[in-house]
Amino acid sequence: MVPVSKSNFSEGAYLVTGAGSGIGQAIAQRLLAEGAFVCACDSSASGLKSLGEHPRLMAHVLDVRDRASLQSAADGAAAAAGTIAGLLTCAAIFKTKAFLDLDEQTWDDTFAINLKGYLFAVQAVLPFMRQRRRGTIVMFSSGIARSGAADGAHYAATKGGVLGLARSVALETAGEGIRVNVLSPGVTDTPQPRGNMSEEELFSRAAAIPMGRIGHTSDMVEAALFLLSDDASFVTGQDLRVNGGGRLF
Repeated sequence: MVPVSKSNFSEGAYLVTGAGSGIGQAIAQRLLAEGAFVCACDSSASGLKSLGEHPRLMAHVLDVRDRASLQSAADGAAAAAGTIAGLLTCAAIFKTKAFLDLDEQTWDDTFAINLKGYLFAVQAVLPFMRQRRRGTIVMFSSGIARSGAADGAHYAATKGGVLGLARSVALETAGEGIRVNVLSPGVTDTPQPRGNMSEEELFSRAAAIPMGRIGHTSDMVEAALFLLSDDASFVTGQDLRVNGGGRLF
């Protein structure tokens, strides 16, 4: 674990959506280790339970499509920690489906979770950040936003939307001391890709990556902590692509 050099994560709460597994869970665990107050949100009660118990952890079982539930979580976290210092939107779904087989329900569910859920989360925390005139938001996109994906048009479209959303919020809030950035992982060993491909296929993707391996959750955690930290105090509206040199476009 590389210590973050200049930031005090103990001031205010960090709300993490998708904290029940994968990258979101790893980020929540790391923030707790840094002394942060973490408001962990996920639709899976068992996933949140696996975070364990911690005096600075508040867990909410919720659906990010539910604006009121997200607002309640943000309000509770701000009351417990004094304010909201950061937001990380990691919740997403991706079930591969050929383009002509895409049904309206799959399209709508993917957009509602992967994009509208981000909108609701940002709207829930932004008033606290504006009051404080300080805050950091990290939204998760994907390399697929630029490359596209066979059998993944719905997912690629949402992740492209995240880029536009983040840049727009960054422009609106930069003068208020709020930074908004995007982290775009390359293929990473998490439950999401494992739900769409075999382990052999997952690790075979390393052959197309210049650094010769797929991503680990720790790679994404370190990048996210940099964007949250004061080391990135002059960084906003950017897309940090953590992909081992793959898809350099």
